[in-house]
Amino acid sequence: MLGKVSIFLLWLVLASALCWSQAVWRDEVRALSLALQGESLIDMLRQMHGEGHPALWYILLRAAHGVVGSPVVLKIVALTVATVSAYLLVFWLKLPLSIMLLSLFSSFSIFDYAAMSRNYGISMLVVFLIVLSWKRGLRNGILIGLLFALLANTNVHSVVLVGGFLAYWFFDLVLARPRPPLSAFRAFATAAAIAAAGVVLCFLTVYPTFNDAGQNDLAGKNFVVLLLSALTATSSYFMAFYPDRILELAVAEPLLARIFAALMAVLIYGSLLGLANRRPAMFAAALVLLGLSLLFTLVYPGSYRHQALWLVFMIAITALTTPPRPGSADAGGTEAAGAGVRIGRLCFMILLALQVASGIEKAYQFLFTDVPLSRARDFGSFIQSRPDLKDAIIVADPDYLVEPLPYYVSNRTYLLREERFGAIVRYTRSARLSLSLAEILQTARQLQRSEHAPIVILLSQRLDRIAAPVSLHESYNWLLSLTPKDISAFRSETTLVKRFGPVAGSDETFDAYLLK
Repeated sequence: MLGKVSIFLLWLVLASALCWSQAVWRDEVRALSLALQGESLIDMLRQMHGEGHPALWYILLRAAHGVVGSPVVLKIVALTVATVSAYLLVFWLKLPLSIMLLSLFSSFSIFDYAAMSRNYGISMLVVFLIVLSWKRGLRNGILIGLLFALLANTNVHSVVLVGGFLAYWFFDLVLARPRPPLSAFRAFATAAAIAAAGVVLCFLTVYPTFNDAGQNDLAGKNFVVLLLSALTATSSYFMAFYPDRILELAVAEPLLARIFAALMAVLIYGSLLGLANRRPAMFAAALVLLGLSLLFTLVYPGSYRHQALWLVFMIAITALTTPPRPGSADAGGTEAAGAGVRIGRLCFMILLALQVASGIEKAYQFLFTDVPLSRARDFGSFIQSRPDLKDAIIVADPDYLVEPLPYYVSNRTYLLREERFGAIVRYTRSARLSLSLAEILQTARQLQRSEHAPIVILLSQRLDRIAAPVSLHESYNWLLSLTPKDISAFRSETTLVKRFGPVAGSDETFDAYLLK
C-alpha cells in the first residue's frame, strides 16, 4: 500500500508541476470563454450550440468559475479531474502492476489529460468509473447507462467508446455459456436506451456546427475509397503514439516513415491479439479502433488527445477482463493465456512504453527549457508592463492568436476575418477567407479612429523574412497575401514593439506591432 501511495504522490507532483508551469493555449481558453458566455446557464448552452463539443466540460467550468471567480479554474478543474482518474487507476482498477505504471506515467495521463485543460480528461475519469461500476451496473442497467450517457457528453469521440462498451456487453451476453437469464438482456437494453439518449443529446448540442470549416472536406472524394482506407490502414491514423523524436525522423525520411507505420500496425493489431482469450473484449476494442479511424477519416482529423482515447479504452477493457489472481479465470470465463495472447500483451506494453517516452519528452520540454507551449503568457506580461497599452485593442493574424489572451489580459480583441469584437473564433466558410496585409492595416486604422484606442497587431509571419509576393495558407481554409509593397507600407505605419521566441507543440508565437 505504501508503494502505491508513493507512486500516486510522484504522479501528482509531476502532473501538478506540468499543469502550473505550462502556458495555456487557445483551445483551452476558448472553452472557458464559451463557458462564461450569457447571463445564465441556459444562455450559455444556447450560445455554445454548434461549437463542436457537448456541454459537460463547459458546465463544469462555469460552475467552478462561479465559485472561484478567476480564469485559474481552467487548471484547477482539469487537474482535479486528472487526479481522481489517477487515484482510481492506482488504487481501484484491477490491472497488472506493469500496465498500471505505464498507464499512469504515459503522456496522456501526466500531460494531455492533466496539464492540458481540455475536455478529454473527463473521458478517462468516466471510463474508469464505468469499469468500477460494471458489475453492479449490470443488475438493472440504469447506473451503467447513466455513465454511458455521461461519457457520450464529454466529447464526440467518446461516443465511439460508448459503442465499444455496449459491444463488449452484447458479445459477452451472446457468447456466454450457459446462456444468461432474460433479466441480463433487459439490463443491457435499458443501458443501451439510456446511452442512446445521451448520444442524441450530444449530437443535438454539437450539430449543426458553426465551425463548418473545421470538418474534413470530402467534396470530390470517393466515399468508398475513404471507407476502405479507414478499414485497411487503421494504424496509420495513430502515428502520434510515437514520441516526437521518432516522428521527426519519419518526416525527414520517407523509408523510415513506412517502417514506423508498419511497426505501429504490428503494435496496435498485436495489442488486440492480447485480448484474444476474451473474444468480447477483443471485438469491442477492434470496433473502437475502427470507429475512431472512421471518425478521423470522415469527420474530424485526429490529434494525439483523440487517438489516446483508444488507449484509455484498452486500459479499461484490460481491467474488466483481468482475472482476480494470476493464472485464474474470472467469472466471465477468461481462458488461460496462450503464446499469442502473451505476445499481444507485450505489444500493448510496448505501446504504453512509447507513451511514457512521450511523457518524458513533454516533462523535459516544459519543465527544463524556456520554450513554452504558447507565447500568450509572455505577451500578457508585456502588456501589463506597458501602462500605455492598458486599453489597447488587439488584432491578430491568424485571428485565433487572440483566443488565449483573456486568460492573461482584459484587453478587447477584434477578429479581422469576422469583422467583429470577440475572443471566440468561428471557423466558418462565410468569414473573410482571403486577407491581405494592406487590409489588416486598413482595418487597424479604422479601429483606431472609431475606438480612440491604441491598436496592437499580432502577426505570426516574420515580415523581415519575406522578400517576394506570397499567398500563405492559415488555419483550415484561410489565405494571407503578402507583397513587398504592402510590407513596406505596414512597417512604415507601425512599430515592432516585441518579437516573441519559438514555441513547442503549437504555433502561438508572433511579432507584436503598435500602430503609430
